Amino acid sequence: MNQASNKNYFSANTLETQDIQRLVGDCVTNWSSFNDPQFLKKLPLSAYKLPFRLMNFLNEFKYDPPPEGYCVISSNMVHDNIIGPTPAHWELETNNDTCQDAMMFLCLCSTILGDIFGWETQQDGRVIHDILPIKKFENEQLGCGSKDELTWHTEDAFHELRGDYLVMMCMRNHEQIPTTLSKPDYSKLSEKHLDVLFEKHFTIRPDNSHKAEYSSTERAEMLESMQDGQSKDINKMYTTMAQRDARPEKIAVLFGNKKDPCLRLDPYFMDPPEDQDAKDALDAIIEIVTESLIEVALKPGEILIVDNYEVVHGRRPFTARFDGTDRWYKRINVIRDIRRCQEVLQSKQDRVIY
Repeated sequence: MNQASNKNYFSANTLETQDIQRLVGDCVTNWSSFNDPQFLKKLPLSAYKLPFRLMNFLNEFKYDPPPEGYCVISSNMVHDNIIGPTPAHWELETNNDTCQDAMMFLCLCSTILGDIFGWETQQDGRVIHDILPIKKFENEQLGCGSKDELTWHTEDAFHELRGDYLVMMCMRNHEQIPTTLSKPDYSKLSEKHLDVLFEKHFTIRPDNSHKAEYSSTERAEMLESMQDGQSKDINKMYTTMAQRDARPEKIAVLFGNKKDPCLRLDPYFMDPPEDQDAKDALDAIIEIVTESLIEVALKPGEILIVDNYEVVHGRRPFTARFDGTDRWYKRINVIRDIRRCQEVLQSKQDRVIY
């Protein structure tokens, strides 16, 4: 891993680690569900008890991020010999006490950056996702793929309510399979291309993780029966995603300050623009992003935080063994202000987008 600067790498000392472990233990004792709206509401009160140096590091990343646009937090929260095997599917409930501690620490760090949230159409509405290879999806453009390169992208680029930050914790990564990251150098773009990328010429379709066929077996059976209101509500959300896939709205790839733009890009799920200037501009930004890709291979217990407005991410291909030892990450989406999502939440206290 390239520890590019002190500003993007944090490692807890012995005393800080002990304080973190005590705090995590208290939180795990008091709460049983990471999706509980009351837990997510009270979580910041506990997060303020994190070691000051860690809180300061996260606060600095939020308001004055390093040039790389990502950071890594090293912790002693994960031990390969006691977390249990990598699950065969994210739908399986296999999290033991050690996993619970790691997930709690992941939540505590995430909530300093903003509000944790999930999608009803993604991993059955869980706010913490398991990123691991699934046998039948080896060649898919999914976090649970393996054989094919996961093409770099902005997380949930198709949606205006995508997260501000993507937070991932490594549970297991024996082969040091890297995440790819890129923050493009916009000075390499011509003025014409820059102007065009700020205009609404482009479309991005939902990625496959939001489609009904990638939900759990239990949910698929529920949707097939369609016997209650919840089934109908969830089916409506999948229908909305299908409509976004069939008729994506025109969007701009770049937005914000032209001297230091924000980025919204997912080439695999983008169709070529009709306008030739827009096509040329899109090709130019894709080339610049690809040229600047770096690799970050996490170790167990390390947390990678990506500014989803500044940096794209992907994953190198690998050969999964499906024997309980494969690469396994936990992932959280964070939005800086959950009020942006009020129109698509069931209630003001909810954190799952419908």
